Amino acid sequence: MKKLVKSVKSDGSFESQYGHFYKWLVEFENNYVGEYLSKTETQNKFIEGQEVEIEVTTREYNGTTINKIKPASTFQQGGKSFTAAPKDNKTQEYIIKQNALTNACNIVGEADIPKIIEIADAFKEYVLNDVKPNNDSNGKDLPF
Repeated sequence: MKKLVKSVKSDGSFESQYGHFYKWLVEFENNYVGEYLSKTETQNKFIEGQEVEIEVTTREYNGTTINKIKPASTFQQGGKSFTAAPKDNKTQEYIIKQNALTNACNIVGEADIPKIIEIADAFKEYVLNDVKPNNDSNGKDLPF
């Protein structure tokens, strides 16, 4: 809600679990009074004679109603957002090949490069073309 600030008065300070706070009593037009807490000894959110947009939370304390006020948030969602560009098919294929090579190395080790490439190619064909490898050498050709 938008209100015109009529007066601002310091009302002491106190220590809480969140640190040291300074309390301000802010009176608006129509004799509406709110309590504002600041982390600094001088506050600049409520200036006499200026109109401000505020948020109000009402609470009861020792039988008294207290209007807790704070400046309304001016944060706006939006602006520029990041959307990753879609990857072309060749880029996707390179990613699949790299992943297949890594996993083939994990199976075979690093010494037998022709075997690594053979297994990586089988992985790639399975991912890209749904071609399942044939194991026709009694378990000695491919490890699956």
